[in-house]
Amino acid sequence: MVALGGGAARGLSHVGILRVLEREGVKIRAVAGTSIGAIIGGIYCAGKLDEYEEYIRGMDAKGMLRLLDPVMKKAGLLGGNRMMKRLYEILGELEMSELDIPFTAVATDLHTGEEVRLHSGDLVEAMRASMAIPGVFTPVKLEDRWLVDGGVSMPVPVGAARAMAMGLPIIAVNLNNTSLIFEGEVLSLLDAPEAERELSRMERMFQRVRGHSPDGNDVPGMLSSVSDSVTHMEHRITRFQLAADPPDLLLEPHVFGIGLFDFHRADPIIRAGEECAQLAVDQGRLKELAARARRRGRLPRWLRGRP
Repeated sequence: MVALGGGAARGLSHVGILRVLEREGVKIRAVAGTSIGAIIGGIYCAGKLDEYEEYIRGMDAKGMLRLLDPVMKKAGLLGGNRMMKRLYEILGELEMSELDIPFTAVATDLHTGEEVRLHSGDLVEAMRASMAIPGVFTPVKLEDRWLVDGGVSMPVPVGAARAMAMGLPIIAVNLNNTSLIFEGEVLSLLDAPEAERELSRMERMFQRVRGHSPDGNDVPGMLSSVSDSVTHMEHRITRFQLAADPPDLLLEPHVFGIGLFDFHRADPIIRAGEECAQLAVDQGRLKELAARARRRGRLPRWLRGRP
């Protein structure tokens, strides 16, 4: 069982983590994902991770800009339709019930704040609902409910993963650990192409829009307030939820500080995920997971016969 947390472009590290787990012979029996975790998780369960990784590693800043579709609606600044179109090109029109590996996408009911677990219906629509970051992407209406980003209610969907297969060990990935600073490549915007600088300007617009008070002091703008508040909220919710319902193995890649739209930096972000998972292997944490499962008498098939 794998629970993939939310975190915008930081979530590309999920790809690296899944690659290492595969290399170690881990048989993933089900996946639950929040926000970008739902995107990567759904793609993985559909058997399309190779196609997605090739696409995302080849993306540059100009390609990322082409995926953003500003709208005039007050409920969000981006419509998300271009991203959905690209996902349909990779996945096709696929029902969640058709997936080879069971999958749950976690969203949040906008009116009640309740966690919503999506495990049936159109796969891409479920992904889009799970990634509807408040104030950035417009909400999605499914089954008479307006849904927003699952990170508002469940940043790391351990509970959703546990409900899919009781008794199996859960490997969870948390992207909201603010103590882990990104150690990948640093880009100089002075030497960057125009598309890179434009994406940076858009990033600042979304995350650091500010007004000015009469006395000249900076006042946080609406978008800055929304973005920063959601980030801080998810970090605190994650700490409490993981303490209340800890996974069997928690992985926390060094990706905090990656920009919201930094998908064009896929190589170092994916590498950060690989390094995180490989460190867990080198430290023997995967073997410890197997040992705990044996003691409980609930050893999953993928661990049987391993030393």
